[in-house]
Amino acid sequence: MTVNENKSDKKKKQPLSRILKNNLYMLKFVAKYVPSYIFWMIVEGVVWGMIHSFTSVIFVKMLFDRIGEGAGFGAPALVIALMAEFSLVTYFFHVWYWNWYNPKIRQTLHLKMQEALFEKARSLDLSCYDNPEFYNDFVWAINESDGRVVGIMEDIGKLINRTIATLTIIGVLLTIDVTVVITILAFVAISAFINLWRQKVGFNQQQEILPKQRKAEYIKRVFALPDYAKEIRTSHASDILTDDYKEAMESQKEIAKRYGKKLYAINSLNNFLQIGLCEAGINILLVYKLVRGAILLGDFAAANNAVWKLYWQINTLIQFLIKFPEHSLYAEKFRVFMEYEPKVVGGDKRVPQVEEITFKNVSFKYDSSDTESLKNIDLTIKRGEKIAIVGYNGAGKSTFIKLLLHLYDPTCGNIRLNGTDIRELDMNGYRGKIGAVFQDYQIFAASVAENVVADIYTDDMRDKVLDALHRSTFDDKLASLENGIDTPLTREFSDKGVNLSGGEAQKIAIARVFARDCEIIVMDEPSSALDPMAEYELNQTILSYAMDKTIIFISHRLSTTRMADRIYMFADGSLIEHGSHDELLEADGKYAEMFRLQAEKYHS
Repeated sequence: MTVNENKSDKKKKQPLSRILKNNLYMLKFVAKYVPSYIFWMIVEGVVWGMIHSFTSVIFVKMLFDRIGEGAGFGAPALVIALMAEFSLVTYFFHVWYWNWYNPKIRQTLHLKMQEALFEKARSLDLSCYDNPEFYNDFVWAINESDGRVVGIMEDIGKLINRTIATLTIIGVLLTIDVTVVITILAFVAISAFINLWRQKVGFNQQQEILPKQRKAEYIKRVFALPDYAKEIRTSHASDILTDDYKEAMESQKEIAKRYGKKLYAINSLNNFLQIGLCEAGINILLVYKLVRGAILLGDFAAANNAVWKLYWQINTLIQFLIKFPEHSLYAEKFRVFMEYEPKVVGGDKRVPQVEEITFKNVSFKYDSSDTESLKNIDLTIKRGEKIAIVGYNGAGKSTFIKLLLHLYDPTCGNIRLNGTDIRELDMNGYRGKIGAVFQDYQIFAASVAENVVADIYTDDMRDKVLDALHRSTFDDKLASLENGIDTPLTREFSDKGVNLSGGEAQKIAIARVFARDCEIIVMDEPSSALDPMAEYELNQTILSYAMDKTIIFISHRLSTTRMADRIYMFADGSLIEHGSHDELLEADGKYAEMFRLQAEKYHS
């Protein structure tokens, strides 16, 4: 199933088969990970249904029948004892299920489903993040999928208990008076139409009020987030935001008032039908039959107690039934995510030692773009070379690296490692040959050591981590950390955590490459957060560490390009120049022009 197919399907009314299929798909995860949940949910549904039918109808009928028959004290007392014993046993089970078993099993389900989601997320094509609809569904799946499964499970349990209670009560009432059952069912049908009307009005209200709520929530976030703190305190933006917040809240108040009148009228009509006509009318009918001797006292008590119970049971039964189409829509989001088949895949060939990587007539276009980001790129990178990729923003440098890492497949042409198309090679093995530091690197809320190895850290990795941090010139900062490489980074989960500066964080990201045994090192603006002296020191460290390794720099800094064996100049997706620094200056082309402009900036 593709994203576009899913989008077009949502616009159509869901057939029953699709609703069932989507809900059953979610339940497969329960059956796979916590099968006992299904069994105990069914048991709980049956028990709950018995509680709400036996205690409120059947036992009441038995009790009043014994009293009406003049059986003395013993028979009614026995019924009361049976009622108490039944209530205690069922309620103890009810408390056990909801306070011990259910919370525990939900946590287990959450863990198992999140593990499955994380594993699936690792296999997603990078292009999925370029698709807003797929990305939104991905975020929903991560945040809410297990909650939706639990919702489906609990609603099935409620359907079971409502069905049992409803059928039991109807069975009892049919033995008393068929007219009562027909009357209740008629009023329930009318009430169902009224509830659908109320839901439609409520939905329209929600749709109208949602943009106002989103605006108010945005303003609340602005005042709460540290990102905006300086701007709020050094400008009058807070006055504008406060006025906008007041306007949004006033709009919500006006919408609530306008729809409130409609909802009040609808609810009043529903209550009049339920209380004024249904319950009152049926009770008058029951009193009339009791006085005439047409029914026994137990029949009267049971029927009187069952009227509102049955009315409520059927209404809630309908409400739970109409929730499954909604579950289906959300389940489909989850299915699209879990059933997505990656388009960028590798083969089964073992990855050899890298001697050269060749781009042959490579072009690439993003799905969301009408123009090619790379056009007919031909180049070869040999083992041990130091390569610089340069060009202005939008030149295609980052796209080139994404193709090199096999995060995307070329639209046309091919990329070869030692003459073999990289699509034929084991993808994880191929990517394992390349260590990359991206400009938008991330620091995780974990220890320094865990951030460096980007994996589970063990004590035998200590020397490797310390060596990697030394090579990335992190020594001075490390010496200031009380717990050394065990220091937690960020204060997300610990008050003892450390927030690094941009340059310090970048050194951690660079240390990740040094901690891995890579044959190719990709540095995407590796020194953008460093001052010139720190940049020079880092570049020398990288060169000394990687004498026999291939290094690919993406940079606009002069010191980086000058030390490269070859420089490739990109513009508008095309490779327009290549050569050494001196060769390109002598050619006096675009690279020379860019170099002179930067040189003037450095010396101005």
